[in-house]
Amino acid sequence: MPYSYKYGEVMISGRMDSLFSSKIRKILTLISFSLVFICIFLVRYFQDDVLSIAWLYAMYVCIMFLMVLYKNNLNKYEIAIFCFLGIQLVAVVPVPGNMPSLIGTSYLLSYRYGVSSRSFVATIIDFFTRGGFISRYFIWHFIFSSTIFLSFVTAVCLGTTIQKAKDDTKLFLIFLTLLFLSCFTAPVAYFFIGNFGRTEIFAMLILFLVMLVITKPVVRCIIPLLAVIVIAIHLIFAFFFIPFIGVLLLYEICKKTEIKKHVVFLFVATIKTLFIVFICYLLFARETFVFEDARSFYEYLNTRTDIIFSEMCLYMTMFASLEDHLIYWGNTVQLGFHGHWTILINIPIVGLFVVFWIKCFLKETEKAMKLFFLLPILVLPFQAMAFFMFFDFGRWMIMVLNVQFMLFFYLAFVNNSTVLTVAQKSIPFVKRNAFFVILLYLIIAFLGPVGIIGPSERIVNIFYTARQFIGL
Repeated sequence: MPYSYKYGEVMISGRMDSLFSSKIRKILTLISFSLVFICIFLVRYFQDDVLSIAWLYAMYVCIMFLMVLYKNNLNKYEIAIFCFLGIQLVAVVPVPGNMPSLIGTSYLLSYRYGVSSRSFVATIIDFFTRGGFISRYFIWHFIFSSTIFLSFVTAVCLGTTIQKAKDDTKLFLIFLTLLFLSCFTAPVAYFFIGNFGRTEIFAMLILFLVMLVITKPVVRCIIPLLAVIVIAIHLIFAFFFIPFIGVLLLYEICKKTEIKKHVVFLFVATIKTLFIVFICYLLFARETFVFEDARSFYEYLNTRTDIIFSEMCLYMTMFASLEDHLIYWGNTVQLGFHGHWTILINIPIVGLFVVFWIKCFLKETEKAMKLFFLLPILVLPFQAMAFFMFFDFGRWMIMVLNVQFMLFFYLAFVNNSTVLTVAQKSIPFVKRNAFFVILLYLIIAFLGPVGIIGPSERIVNIFYTARQFIGL
């Protein structure tokens, strides 16, 4: 029997292999859905940390099981990637008391106190705690369980894409997957202290959901809402993740010989919705603040949580103007700023994607799709604007490259012929240089991922050693 693939099933030894029969699958799906809502209720009902945390993990387990039921299989690539990410997470995750002040602040500023640039996730915490005391242990486990869930979703998406690929392109997909898992902006970057708990992990989950629903004619009408949730999680994502959603919608428009009016309408509706929400935020957000200044708000929050945070972080997060951030940026970003090194060490991977998209542009013959392949490159200068306003260069580079990787894997998953052809033609180069590719992966993985601003301590030591060696 020839090779074939259907989503949710895998060809093994010439036959389709599924985990559950159709009847059992429906029963388990109904039970799992019910358990998810029961767990949400119990997390909110039990205000004891131990019980709330236990039900929180149970909720995520049920959601992951629902994903397995939806696919009705787990392949070896998914299991391997999830185990790899899980071991990394357990090995480097910081203890609850080591949460940076700025990250802790992000989980306290719910809409109860006004509309800030990052209130959405904090409002979920406020919902679970019923507006009561917010324990740092509950926050830590909320972040930890969410990171496990993100690792599982990442593993499923990557593993399914690899399993789905034909043999002539599978090697390149494995090559790029290994690069994604080992590069300086790999998922492990969110496991280390400084980045652990960044709200990017929740925005990434929304992006995976967008990739799932965008091909569903009816369900994808929620994309404008999902885009609003992304910027509600953190306004900075307007520079990084919103362009990704826009590119996906434009792909749905460009890939058809006849443009579907409802897809164009969806794209326009998403842009208009985001514009209206952004303007309303600029005009009215400050008027929603319950507290007039950071000092009084800081004193109040200290009675509602045992998370360690500073008044300065609270001010910069909620009360600071764009001018304040620009002044702070100007005083911080100097010639010897470590963030510059973060950009420098990631230029080769950015260049790799630019070359790949240019090859796709040259290979494509259809005019609309040809222009589409310029979009992943044009996204880069738009994202670069964030580097001239805020100085968390490490965080920005992680998102820049995550968008590039996600675009490639999405186009490979939907079987874009141009992307797969260019990938196939790149395989001989990978085979010829397999030894050096593996060596490069090992070196990059050893050096470690970037931090909030600069590269890992090992890379910084290399720079300092080199400077001392040449006498600078």
